[in-house]
Amino acid sequence: MTSRTVFTSAPDFPKLWAATSVSLLGNGISSAALPLLAATLSSDPFVVSSVIVVARLPWLLFALPAGVMADRWDRKRAMWLADLVRAALTAALAAAVVTQTASIAVLMLAGFLIAIADTVFDSANAAVLPRVVSGDADRIQQANSWLVASRTTVESFVGPPLGGLMFTASRALPFVGDALSFLVSALFLRKMRGDYHVRRDALGGMTVRQSIKEGFSWLWRQPVLRSITAIGGFFNVACMAGNAIFVLFAQQALGLGAVGFSLLLAVGACGALFGAAQAGRLNRWFGVAVSLRLSLAGTGLAFLVTAVAPNVWVAGLGEILAGLAAAIWNVNQMSLRQSGTPDHLLGRITGVHRLVTYGGMPVGALLGGVLASLMGLRASFTAAAVILFGLAVFATFTITRSRVAVLTEVN
Repeated sequence: MTSRTVFTSAPDFPKLWAATSVSLLGNGISSAALPLLAATLSSDPFVVSSVIVVARLPWLLFALPAGVMADRWDRKRAMWLADLVRAALTAALAAAVVTQTASIAVLMLAGFLIAIADTVFDSANAAVLPRVVSGDADRIQQANSWLVASRTTVESFVGPPLGGLMFTASRALPFVGDALSFLVSALFLRKMRGDYHVRRDALGGMTVRQSIKEGFSWLWRQPVLRSITAIGGFFNVACMAGNAIFVLFAQQALGLGAVGFSLLLAVGACGALFGAAQAGRLNRWFGVAVSLRLSLAGTGLAFLVTAVAPNVWVAGLGEILAGLAAAIWNVNQMSLRQSGTPDHLLGRITGVHRLVTYGGMPVGALLGGVLASLMGLRASFTAAAVILFGLAVFATFTITRSRVAVLTEVN
């Protein structure tokens, strides 16, 4: 299967990919602009960080209901409606900046409401992909490779610097750009021609609570997906333990300024792009189960390299390896979850997965900060490496070839 197959054989995938990519670009722009705007309104570190924390809360509060919605609504409609809501909220924020009525409270409210719409879009987006590419496991993996590459490129690599430049030109400009990105995304989604309703008979007339319970119960009975979700939570704990203090490590241990730090992150993004492109090849060589375990061990090795890095060149090597291994993990865990889950449960399973994995982020950030304060900056990277090596060992017993085969065959 060539790299073009998923585009030529699935007519709606190019539109889904374009919509997701332009939406992620807007996210990347606002991810830089929002804290910059907060910093102009308050010099209190706690207040500024609280804006970001509040914007993360909906993933803990609404991930499960959003998953239920994705299993009850037309998923295409859910995505473009979420885009329109995000466009309106972001435009309102831009207007507040222009009229000089923006405040910390306004930023918190806008970030919170936009993130609620994010949960709806994300759950529907993950649930719709298998049907867009006709449920073929190889095409699902290939499509996720494209999406992970786009996320790395536009949300992490292009978006934040662009957001910073736009903010320098005009404080309202990045939010105008973000609002436009959501409108363009909605237009692409509206052009999708497939039927993305979930069969009503598959829902059984359950209440929201019963639907969530069914999702949890089904996931618990799937050893591989249960392990992937649990590992994903600890994976994010480990990664955030290092990433939360990485800027301080770059400045104090490596002697880098703002430009050098940005370039170091860009190097990591290049590694992620390569990893996303090579995930399919690695799967053909070793199989999905082994690829997942190797990606965990590879991410652990990357943090260990960073922990002992004597200079920026070794730290850059660690960033490349971290980006590469994490991309392979993300492509494969998403693909396995999507190909191994019945269509009518995909939204809820995505919601549970997001609840666990996103919930690990603040825990990891706190762990990294505490370790760095008590034992030095390098201790956070060492702890992350230990956690990830432990996860690789755990995956050896829980994510096996035979279990992966059973999952994909049965479901």
